[in-house]
Amino acid sequence: MKNYVNRAFQAKKRIITIICAAMLPLCMFAEPIPAGYYDGIDGKQDADLKTTLSRICGGGVRYDYGTTQYHSSSNPPEWEKGDLKAYGTWQALPLTDRREDGSIWDMYSDSKRYYPNKQGESGCSLNIEHCLPKSWWGSTVHAAYKDLYHLNPSDAQANSQKSNYPPGHVQKGDKFDNGSFRMDSKNKSQYGYICFEPAAEYRGDFARAYFYIATAYQDSAWASDYISAGYINPENYLFFSDAITGVLLDWHREDPVSDKEICRAEQISSIQHNRNPFIDYPELVEYIWGNKKGQSVSLSELTCTYGTGTCHEYVPAEDPHIYDTLINLPALTKALVNDVPNGYASDKIQSNGTVSITMGASTTDGWLSFNKLNLEKDAILAFRASIYNTAESMQINVYAGNTLIRTIEETAVMKTRNEVRYETTIPAGTDSISIVSVGGATTKRACMQELYLLSPKEGTDPTALPATRDALPVARKEFRDGQLYIIVGERSYSILGQ
Repeated sequence: MKNYVNRAFQAKKRIITIICAAMLPLCMFAEPIPAGYYDGIDGKQDADLKTTLSRICGGGVRYDYGTTQYHSSSNPPEWEKGDLKAYGTWQALPLTDRREDGSIWDMYSDSKRYYPNKQGESGCSLNIEHCLPKSWWGSTVHAAYKDLYHLNPSDAQANSQKSNYPPGHVQKGDKFDNGSFRMDSKNKSQYGYICFEPAAEYRGDFARAYFYIATAYQDSAWASDYISAGYINPENYLFFSDAITGVLLDWHREDPVSDKEICRAEQISSIQHNRNPFIDYPELVEYIWGNKKGQSVSLSELTCTYGTGTCHEYVPAEDPHIYDTLINLPALTKALVNDVPNGYASDKIQSNGTVSITMGASTTDGWLSFNKLNLEKDAILAFRASIYNTAESMQINVYAGNTLIRTIEETAVMKTRNEVRYETTIPAGTDSISIVSVGGATTKRACMQELYLLSPKEGTDPTALPATRDALPVARKEFRDGQLYIIVGERSYSILGQ
């Protein structure tokens, strides 16, 4: 195993060197606006200005949409099985959309959730949402499909409700309202169609993302359904209908560029090597769609936001090295649970994202168990869980042997479903542990990611539990002998069926 790990490390080192040189993926820093980047817009106006900006900001590179991908076969000397193939959106989002406390910055809900410990993968009740719906250009997988300037981590329920509907000033919120993201039904909407509205602090973010996509990809083929619906008119350089343009201008003006937006754009620029001009120079919106149409731009007179944001980097807590890990599942799937010695996941367990699970189905309980533990001293069971994205509540029972030692009950408030790290002391002498999601109904179901059984080392305080996602080794995916494995430190877990 040691020789294999050394070879894997060298392969990983080789790939990271190649990719870093080409795309600067993970060791991010603020990339300055290249000298002369915007010089071409000087003296331009209206359609000519928009076309010039399209040529400027449509360049650069894009990560693949979705999860990070690895090679499934060898092609020496370029790569071996398990070597990095392409970074995905989920590799970038922890860099672009993470709060200072480590939680996900979700503009679609107030639910507090966390990225999976396994980098480049998706977790509980989360989607990658196209701010401007991909169906508006027929869902063709081109650069716009993968562009981080309008891709955001989103609450799965809100994303599903938003669908392909346009932005609008919401009056009733009768179709959907989670306290942050609201939608009017067709009957209640002032426009005669379903529309959405994010929280006031994010409306400008949405507007500038819409203006960016309409500019960077103005020459794309746009879907006839949305042209006939009156949402867009690609033949007109203004692109959006008068109603949608009015909404976006209101949002842009009422919610100016924020520190969050500036810092996010700096991270995206370091990945994609292109800029969103409507974040760098917000006044450009007025020259194309607003109250300065017909006027020529004087670049030297515009106010640039670059470098003005106060950016806070998420710094994980240091590992205090006080625990032995008896069960280590930073990536949680049914197959991984079954691969733990004497571990078992019931058949009522489903994937939720790529490294988390939904507990239960229909009206049936979902449960995990770990047997033949023979604990010589107290241990701590730690896991993260939340209410499933369409459920209203959850109940998790934790058993040591046949004894119920803890019941966890949570209820969604205004469709807010926070992910919480739960810690339970498992007494010495315990031979088996079971974690049961009670009820299993569609309105009562739990979602879980990450699970650890930690044994305090001698002379330490067992109540001083480190943050599980920060203190434990980061998992990675590798191939060996035709089998896909999750490697955590010196331990490996096979992923069956993949």
